[in-house]
Amino acid sequence: MAYAQGSVVLEPASFRGGRRPYLVVSNSDRPFFGDEYTVAVITTTERDDAIELTRDSFSEGRLDRYPSYVNPWSLHVFPHDEITRRVGQLDAATVAEVVEGITEFVRPE
Repeated sequence: MAYAQGSVVLEPASFRGGRRPYLVVSNSDRPFFGDEYTVAVITTTERDDAIELTRDSFSEGRLDRYPSYVNPWSLHVFPHDEITRRVGQLDAATVAEVVEGITEFVRPE
């Protein structure tokens, strides 16, 4: 089963051991959709330009700690097989805010 855009999943932490949450930001138009995903880091560290997540940001599921934050500048690609499990789904408005944030960091200057 493929993970939809807006899914919050647990995957290996990139810079330390264990697992951490990530937001699936790629959609079904992404090449190799279902085999690999573009994801953004979710952290509990507040930073400028990070998107805050609260319990109300979720249409389904939850995180263990609030507030949490999506870093729209910190993108990774993970294969489907590395995802441990899905823990939730963000609402459409929050996903749109994250996508807008990503756009700010990748548009031509």
